[in-house]
Amino acid sequence: MRAKIILLALAGTLAFSSCVKNDYYHPEPTPPPAPVGYQMTFNDDFNYDAHNWSFSDASNSAFVNISGGALNYEYTPAEDGTNTVAIVTGANVRKDFLVQTRLTSDNAMGLAFGVSNEDYGYSFFIDDQGYFALYKEGNANTPVKTILDWQYSSAIQAGWNDIELEQVGNYWQGYANGTKLFEVPAQYLAGSKFGYIVLANTVGKADYLTVQW
Repeated sequence: MRAKIILLALAGTLAFSSCVKNDYYHPEPTPPPAPVGYQMTFNDDFNYDAHNWSFSDASNSAFVNISGGALNYEYTPAEDGTNTVAIVTGANVRKDFLVQTRLTSDNAMGLAFGVSNEDYGYSFFIDDQGYFALYKEGNANTPVKTILDWQYSSAIQAGWNDIELEQVGNYWQGYANGTKLFEVPAQYLAGSKFGYIVLANTVGKADYLTVQW
């Protein structure tokens, strides 16, 4: 009788162990990791005019062409002013984004961003003396507004400079050659066009344009 009780007890123990073992070897599937970093990219190396940058406006002495692996910009009007060329990149400016380019000019040239058909967007300028500035360019009914007036940085070199503007959360961060120049509160962007802006009496070049979001 005692032997039967021991056997029954062992059988119960084995059944319980088997149940636990099955649970252990059938875990819930692990979900895939969430995406990290920017998921979409627009890039133009200016090897040819794939995005219709080129224009000729003789009445305003403004010309853009793609040649020699660069975007070439000339603006030499009789009076002061700025000139902008910007294209649709498909970027989503309602979330974080990063725009990168390489510039050189004999005066002042910069990134134009947040441009729409009705709004001139914003500009991140650098010049050939080591200065930078940030402006809201306004529109046909609104004047230019200074966000950061011209200030010097030793990070801006003579000749070519690698320029970055990144929207991170509620801030814009500007860089030249890997050095952070500024961080300011982000502003509303009326459009998603990106491109270039030049000051009057400037001949400049851009080597590439990359936008990630």
